[in-house]
Amino acid sequence: MIGARKIAAVAALLAFAGLIVTSEGANPLPGRERLILTVWTLLPPLLLLIGALLVQVYWGRWAGLATGLAVLPWAAALSVVPGDVHRLRPLLALVASLSLLVSLSGRAMLQRYEGRAGEVDWRGPRMALVRWTIVATLAAVLSLYMFAAAYVARIAWHALIPAALLLGLLPGVLLLARGKTAGLLLVGFCCVWFVPAGVWFVRREATGTGEIVLFIAAFLPAVVLGWAVLAAFAAPLARYLRST
Repeated sequence: MIGARKIAAVAALLAFAGLIVTSEGANPLPGRERLILTVWTLLPPLLLLIGALLVQVYWGRWAGLATGLAVLPWAAALSVVPGDVHRLRPLLALVASLSLLVSLSGRAMLQRYEGRAGEVDWRGPRMALVRWTIVATLAAVLSLYMFAAAYVARIAWHALIPAALLLGLLPGVLLLARGKTAGLLLVGFCCVWFVPAGVWFVRREATGTGEIVLFIAAFLPAVVLGWAVLAAFAAPLARYLRST
């Protein structure tokens, strides 16, 4: 069963690789050349991810889930967009993203991948929240990278602000998983400041309701989970600090 799920995940990633390789022949879009170049830069890490899943590196499951989560809102939006649009590619991406999320989720895959990690017991209390915060944050970073390519004519330097806050969540959550106070401070800082930074970013970049919904779907899960992990770890860390 584990082998079949691994094969399904690798097949989904190969489908993404196929979409990247054939992107040159896709329908013309505004800023098409820059977007295609950006998509091609994702091919090497995608192949690295396939290798990580095959050899069962624990972070490979996180990156695979993040890939599926990042592609899902884009593929869903492009699959239902009105007008004369070839929907085969977004529909294939939608099926592949759902396949990734289904095949890599669950207790059995957790045991097979994170169970091999030595330093931290990722199966312990509150660790599900930590894992999914990492996954959602990786997905949000990837989405922001794609937004910067798709909207190159509009996105300016201010995109670096939400990008830095999202990237700051990753080490913060990892430090929290190791019981470090610095992680609590870093996650709190990133979550607090991402609210105004995210609102500012969406107001500047979104030109319609559909784009606002797409922005929210891409970024909100990481921020909400960041707040949740902050709340989950604040009390035990506070008790520990009072006792020392």
